Amino acid sequence: MTITTFEEDLLGLSDFRARLEKFIVTEERYVEGGLVLALSSKYGSGKTTFLNMWKSSLESTSGERVADFVVYLNAWESDYYGDPLFAIISALVEQLNQEEEKANDLIAAAKDFGWFSTAIAGQIVKKFTGVDAVAAGEVAEKKKNKSADTTALSHDAFTLYMQRKEAMEALKVAIQEFVDQSKPRVIFLVDELDRCRPDYAISYLETIKHIFDLNGAVFILAADRNQLENSAKTAFGRNLDFEEYYRKFIHREVSLPPISEEGYKRLSDDYISRYLEHENSRFCMMPLDTYRRENISEFIGGLKLTPRQIQEVFRILGHILSTSEEKQGRILWCLGVGSILMASLKVGNSQAYNQIGNNSLPPNEAKKLLSFLETSSIRWWFLIIYTGGGLRLNEGDTIQEVLIKENLADKDEFEKEKLELEQLNQGWGRYGHGGPRMTEIYNKIEQVIQWN
Repeated sequence: MTITTFEEDLLGLSDFRARLEKFIVTEERYVEGGLVLALSSKYGSGKTTFLNMWKSSLESTSGERVADFVVYLNAWESDYYGDPLFAIISALVEQLNQEEEKANDLIAAAKDFGWFSTAIAGQIVKKFTGVDAVAAGEVAEKKKNKSADTTALSHDAFTLYMQRKEAMEALKVAIQEFVDQSKPRVIFLVDELDRCRPDYAISYLETIKHIFDLNGAVFILAADRNQLENSAKTAFGRNLDFEEYYRKFIHREVSLPPISEEGYKRLSDDYISRYLEHENSRFCMMPLDTYRRENISEFIGGLKLTPRQIQEVFRILGHILSTSEEKQGRILWCLGVGSILMASLKVGNSQAYNQIGNNSLPPNEAKKLLSFLETSSIRWWFLIIYTGGGLRLNEGDTIQEVLIKENLADKDEFEKEKLELEQLNQGWGRYGHGGPRMTEIYNKIEQVIQWN
């Protein structure tokens, strides 16, 4: 399901959108030419969803508000074209489908610029190979259409360079005229730049800088900053000062706000209905009551998983907990909790996932793993891992001694711990007392992953 409006927003990003719009209005006054903002958040954090919702909001009008002219671009989808300029222009023209005259002006200017770019490239090819690619192309075109009136261009490199420069200026003028006529501004939303080939990503940045550095144009580049840094260093060498390089293209950098506790709950509830239960089509072995819902949101929130990672957690849970309608909700409760823990760790902490699945997580590492929880919850989840067989204890160690050593129990709490352990062992079923239930869950998840 694609979320396209803030009415459907699960992450509570409407306030961030309002702040960003005010920021743009103010910041435009302090830059020369176009304003370029980087929306820098890691993969799967919700950048694409935010852009989709924001695009709908920007294009809408309410009261006296004038809608912005918005162009959405998926940079990765145009990667194979090899030329970001024409990807941007084509998206602009497509958005102008009702304004033929403006579109034709941009197309004509872009064609001129594109021809001279091709001509200069042909000169370089000829120099090193002896093959005149441009001349060969002209012959083929004339054969294809004898009626074409093609004016021969000088193959003098300097002349071609000057003609290309003039064509580029004409293109910039055409774009500026369009931007000036589009009030209050033209906003380009560029998504998936971090998924592009390094050379294409760099070319995209340079095209924005050299061609679209125009008053009234605003570019929002949604990308993982670390990935863009890797692309730049791939292109220019590992010693590149990326901070200075990036500053040439980006005026300001913002990030999506962290997901709130309520946001994680909304995501959990939405994904439960989408991945764990579908009326008359998918049924879940785990009871989806308040307790299990709280377990899910607590753990994925504590691990700070991104929306895309959360989606993967629920995809895994959907597969390993799927059952028939007759067996719906009948799983042993500890198996359900253990499945939540292991699916979350598979996505968010693979090292701990493998250790628990192989009964080898040291007690001190287990406590550190659970440090994002409240103290009472740390103890509870710690005992879930222990009774599920995920801890590695030294020979002769008792769970009471381990709990005291990790400051999770007092010496006077032994009777309370016995009762807790008995309840947990019953919750796991037939193995109990540190049996390998976590290994069963681990193996089932691995089968699902391999099958996919």
